[in-house]
Amino acid sequence: MSASSESRTGADVAVIGGGITALVAARRLVESGRSVCVLEASASLGGQIRTVDFAGHAVDVGAEALHVAGPHVERLIDELGLRDDLVVANPGFAWIWTQRGLRRMPAGMGPAGPTRLGPVVGSRVLSPGGIARAALEPMVPRGPGGADVGVGEFLARRFGPQVSERLVDPVLGSLHAGEIDRLSLRAATPHVATQAERHRSLLLAHRHRRGAAAPSFVSFAGGLKRLVDSLVASTGAEIRTSSPVAALCYDSGRVELEMVDGARNLFDAVVVATPARVAAELLGQWCPVAAAELGGLRAASVATAVVSYPRGRVAATAAMSANGLLVPSGARRFLKAATFLTSKWPHLEDPDRFLVRLSAGRIGIDELADLDDDSVISKMQKDLAEMCGLDAEPLGWHLERWPTTLARLEVGHLERLARARAAIGDAPILLAGAAIDGLGIASCVASADRVATAVEAAVEVARRSEELRT
Repeated sequence: MSASSESRTGADVAVIGGGITALVAARRLVESGRSVCVLEASASLGGQIRTVDFAGHAVDVGAEALHVAGPHVERLIDELGLRDDLVVANPGFAWIWTQRGLRRMPAGMGPAGPTRLGPVVGSRVLSPGGIARAALEPMVPRGPGGADVGVGEFLARRFGPQVSERLVDPVLGSLHAGEIDRLSLRAATPHVATQAERHRSLLLAHRHRRGAAAPSFVSFAGGLKRLVDSLVASTGAEIRTSSPVAALCYDSGRVELEMVDGARNLFDAVVVATPARVAAELLGQWCPVAAAELGGLRAASVATAVVSYPRGRVAATAAMSANGLLVPSGARRFLKAATFLTSKWPHLEDPDRFLVRLSAGRIGIDELADLDDDSVISKMQKDLAEMCGLDAEPLGWHLERWPTTLARLEVGHLERLARARAAIGDAPILLAGAAIDGLGIASCVASADRVATAVEAAVEVARRSEELRT
């Protein structure tokens, strides 16, 4: 880049992106005494948090809920004064679609497999042989440690293939939009990897944790946009929307950003909190090795719809008294998950309409791109009707498309990131966000906290390196 048209924003740290990671990171950096400029390419903030007005309700069509777990999210909620505004999901259960019809997701099921065998036995999801194999988990050797493996492979070895395919895949396969065999155990489910390292048996490890409080899923009456709005109002950073960055480079102790409009700005440090493909494009000219590593991270295209049905017709459909439905990737259905919003969320109760959230799209399947909106809704509706026995036409719908947005943390993810960071070297350019540290708002908040803490050290390392060079 040429320095001929350089300008300064007045900030000394830039955060590229406008999602939850970027906004929390900016807040933390301002708290540490930094002046911060947030640069978002689109006209709106929030990233994968998007709330729309639908059928008289504020409904989320991106991230659906906030998982209250761990100190990062708890701290943020309290700082923003949002504790009293949280809406807790109604107690309930989810269905799993099987070739033999709907089966209840057993109580105590998590991404690490079953924590109790009793509910699994009663669920009728596994065969007698599958149940017997799962019961042998405490006797299965730990296996070689250290190397990253697929979540599906790891759980199949510990509990047997039926637990992996019939119970875990519907949960993680829906969340990550694809089969779980390629998901990285250490990157996609780090808590499972930690449990496996610390304990001989996952079942026995959970037995010691039975007194722990169950994790809560929460939202706000006005949707998750409330979290974004609160962050924007209180972050203390300069926030620029419709400000796409074209490229970045590091030279002579400063990071230079070239904007699409040709302006150039210098910063002490830059946090890149964007999808991996965007980060790869930004780094492409200056650090092609890092760009190639980030460009190799895959992402799925998904679509989310909210649909309203006549309340009376849904009331006659017993299956929809649950909180939702999960579809295994092996079922080869178009629909991958459904949330029965009116059943799940108190603030979406409606006397006349029943709201349902539907999602489709899996990694490596490009069918969404070839379908218009009416066709996507029709295929989702058809699967829902067949699985749940629903006999009703929608009163209305809203469809949101998320092209190549849902990050996939696959086997080798952490090694790929290590190579990208090694290529970036001493430059104070830091990577964060869902594509780096994992899906979900809680993971993004934790990622933001970590990267904000790392900025000061990165600036100091860059300063010392520059002193040695000169």
